[in-house]
Amino acid sequence: MNNLKKIGGFIRDCVELYIPVIAFVVMFCVFVIQIAARYVFNNPVPWAYEVTVMCYVWLVVLGACYAERSRSHVTFTLVYDKLGIKGKAVCGFLGNLLMLIAFIAMFVPSCKMIQQMKMQVTSVFKIGLNIVYAPFIPFMIIMILYIAMDMYTEIMVFTGLGGEEAVKKMLDETKSETQEAIDAATEYEEATKGEAKESWN
Repeated sequence: MNNLKKIGGFIRDCVELYIPVIAFVVMFCVFVIQIAARYVFNNPVPWAYEVTVMCYVWLVVLGACYAERSRSHVTFTLVYDKLGIKGKAVCGFLGNLLMLIAFIAMFVPSCKMIQQMKMQVTSVFKIGLNIVYAPFIPFMIIMILYIAMDMYTEIMVFTGLGGEEAVKKMLDETKSETQEAIDAATEYEEATKGEAKESWN
């Protein structure tokens, strides 16, 4: 069981982290090559733009999955922060439900559209556009799974079935960066006070 978790975690990291990192490095290197070729050697390379665009698509689409995992997407929580824990759970559940419906509704049409794109190719490398836009399929699958997991936690909270554990999990996952900074500062202040008392004694 632990081996399966490790394998699953590695695959997850490959899709959400390693592939976007590789895409970014390649994109940056090609970008530098293109600038040098254009402005230093006055001989632009035609394939650089194509590689940059392909890497950008893979980077953004798969990187969005990691952003969802780490709760790094921009959110506007002015009203949400004023709600109680059950209100937050209900509000989060309704928002996630809308997103889940949207992702499920567009999944099959998107897969068909990407499949049809194999008849179109890029101008330089003649790569099928289905390969260029292929990461959109795992993106949708991963987002559906993350949203479903969040909805499960929210149901456990507003129904009371999950108890304090579900409440703590939801609060930890939805904690804003500001609150995390405040908590870290508070912990640091308490730690330094404790060290000061020990040194005084």
